[in-house]
Amino acid sequence: MYIFIINPTSGKERAFTIWQEIEEMLLARNVEYETHICVSSDLTRKYMKEKMETTFIKAFVVIGGDGTINSVIQQLAHTPIPLAVLPAGSGNDVARNFNLVTDPDCFVKKLLVGKCVSIDLLKVNGLYGLTIAGVGIDAKIGNRADKSIYKKWLNKINRGSVAYTIAAIIELLTFTPFRAKLFVDGQLVMESNLWLAASGNVKMYGGGLVICPNACPTDGMMNVTVLHEAKRLNVLLRLFPLLLKGKPIIAKEVSYLEGKEIVIEGERMLPSIIDGEFFHSKKIKIAIQRKALNLILTS
Repeated sequence: MYIFIINPTSGKERAFTIWQEIEEMLLARNVEYETHICVSSDLTRKYMKEKMETTFIKAFVVIGGDGTINSVIQQLAHTPIPLAVLPAGSGNDVARNFNLVTDPDCFVKKLLVGKCVSIDLLKVNGLYGLTIAGVGIDAKIGNRADKSIYKKWLNKINRGSVAYTIAAIIELLTFTPFRAKLFVDGQLVMESNLWLAASGNVKMYGGGLVICPNACPTDGMMNVTVLHEAKRLNVLLRLFPLLLKGKPIIAKEVSYLEGKEIVIEGERMLPSIIDGEFFHSKKIKIAIQRKALNLILTS
């Protein structure tokens, strides 16, 4: 059985429209399926747990955005049951990083073939994540964009990613860097005033911004981009625009690190984000989870 988890609010409520097309194809092919409407992460995880204990499941299928995917992988991590994704959100970073299709007909065909790849996950203070763990200004940008009124309006014209650009400009003018120690695989590598530390399982986040250009979700390593000891005007006019172009830059304020475990200890509560889930903590521990999720390829 395939279980479809649908977020009714994703992408201007497009998820239901997409599901109607998908359902017709499944019925025509006599595919056994069940649907679950995702109204909260806790309820979805409880539903999944019950199903995984009682039912043979070929795949969990998300029709929604990155937030819905994040809810699902909390239960799917380190299990043999694969995940399939038909993107219907505004940012769709998971779909963009893995080049997943958006066409329903193509999606159903690829889903039934079921070709999988085992990918790494991040574990951030106990929470699984698929994309990039952001600590600092990038987390503030993501949170501001997700909560903004203008994102809702931009979504209506299919320009949701522009919300992150607007939020970035606001945060670049107001954000205060934080003093922190940064450890890689148990070794202190930096104690500095940080603007951001982005630990990437994949290359892109925030609606397609390339911040960890060398990240690969199958190599068992994290790639970390750190912006530190930089003046605001330099960040605003030079460094941040260069970082967002997605290519490594040579500058004393930018460091690129690699490791299996990253720990950031701050002198104040640090803003953090993973797959759209925002939280604060003085200590952030990010660990790679090798081949923790089976993803159905629809590219």
